[in-house]
Amino acid sequence: MNSELQIKKVASPRLRREFILFPYRLYRDNPYWVPPLLSEEKKFLSERYNPFLKNNRIELFMCWRGNETLGRIAAILNLDHQRQHRDRCGFFGMFECVDDPRVAAMLLRAASDWLSANGADTLRGPTSFSLNSTSGLLIDGFSLPPAILMAYNLPYYQALLEKLGFIQVMRFFAYEVSNQTIKFPRVVDKLEKRLLDSGFRFRYMDFAQAERDMAIIIDLFNQAWADNWGFVPATFEEGLDDFKKMKMFAKPDLVIIAEKNGRPVGFSFSLPDVNQAIQPLAGRLFPFNWLRLLRNLKKIDRIRVMLMGVAKEYRNLGIDLVFYKKTAENAVRQGFFKAEMSWILESNEPMNRVLRHINAHITKTYAIYEKSLAQPEAGMPS
Repeated sequence: MNSELQIKKVASPRLRREFILFPYRLYRDNPYWVPPLLSEEKKFLSERYNPFLKNNRIELFMCWRGNETLGRIAAILNLDHQRQHRDRCGFFGMFECVDDPRVAAMLLRAASDWLSANGADTLRGPTSFSLNSTSGLLIDGFSLPPAILMAYNLPYYQALLEKLGFIQVMRFFAYEVSNQTIKFPRVVDKLEKRLLDSGFRFRYMDFAQAERDMAIIIDLFNQAWADNWGFVPATFEEGLDDFKKMKMFAKPDLVIIAEKNGRPVGFSFSLPDVNQAIQPLAGRLFPFNWLRLLRNLKKIDRIRVMLMGVAKEYRNLGIDLVFYKKTAENAVRQGFFKAEMSWILESNEPMNRVLRHINAHITKTYAIYEKSLAQPEAGMPS
């Protein structure tokens, strides 16, 4: 009966700790889930450490039966999104749940009620906390671990959402390629020479000037992605904070900036897939796992091409192909032999076409779901 289930708002340090720990039990026997570092999860939920929380609001809920946690969810009031898109869309994220439609319904109702009370008319997700962070519900590709900052969830989540009346509003893909399978069109070398002859230059990020180069990358990201579905501009504070977290394992020659006569016109940002090093640590660095992490970092053999963008007036010149070629060459030289390119919107046909041209193939598919908050609660137990 529904009466044995209870929703609790996370309003104490004890409940917050339980909110963080729940997935570690839920996925305990799953060989593909990558346990995030507990220290980072705590910071992610702290306004002191997460710039998103300084300008936007969240509320955390859990579902219990007696003393047993059965699920969790974050209701997200993304004011940056609402200002950008002039809508009243609310979001949910950090959704984890046992395979019980009643639990899922109660969690999503709690998020919906809080967002409705704060003026939202639509519920969309999962995003944690924005599309500029880890987002999407994995709907295909469950037998592969996620790359760094990519989502992983249990296969039954899709059915839980769809039974409650949520519909897919966008899909995006993760592509993969290896040094054995990648194939560049012969024209790429000619394209690069033509670009160099006409005043273009490709340089690598200068970590000694990290703030300068991150400002360039964030500005280019906001230019290049402005027309993409769901786009919200990234702030300098958010971008610099993300880079500081990644700097320890980032590689300068995997971050490339294209310039035309000294003016930045495009960028590509790739990272070693640190999830390979983190997965065996069970979420803990101390007391001795930090030594294990340092050893594991040397064994990483894959990168993730996380972001790429070219200013509108310089598209269709082959800059993106040159980015991929240089990234592949530099990655192999450092011992990285596989790459995931993610995420790529289904609606971004030019980028999907480029990836097909270099013989990349889709390994994972993700979806964003949406439901009007004015809709009847489909699937809700009576």
